[in-house]
Amino acid sequence: MAVVLNRLNGMSRDIVSKLKAQGIKNSKDLLDACRTPAERAELAKRMEMDPNLILVLTHRADLARIRNIGGVYGRLLEEAGVDTVGELANRQPESLRAQLNEINAQKRMAGRVPAQAMVNGWVSKAQKLPQVVEY
Repeated sequence: MAVVLNRLNGMSRDIVSKLKAQGIKNSKDLLDACRTPAERAELAKRMEMDPNLILVLTHRADLARIRNIGGVYGRLLEEAGVDTVGELANRQPESLRAQLNEINAQKRMAGRVPAQAMVNGWVSKAQKLPQVVEY
């Protein structure tokens, strides 16, 4: 599922404009353009951006393949140390939800923490998704 760029965490107007100038309009386009380290390095060079930022944005686009992850829930997951689909696939859903509850209680990032069924679905989906980002 493609997400518009400005819905991904960390996307400033400047970054969105630079990506659009490269023909990248959504999260799927970003993933397609940034699968390999060489592709990410080339995009970073063309955009005059830090390659590490391109990798972070690529990870966010990869997580956005899972429904309802983006924006607030994406930031909440990152706070819990989940910044890739692979990391999400390796989490225990009950423990992850407890961690999300704890983080949200401290930082008040979301109006409400995702229900256990939603977290279960995220982990299940992550386990089934093919890896598309190469390292």
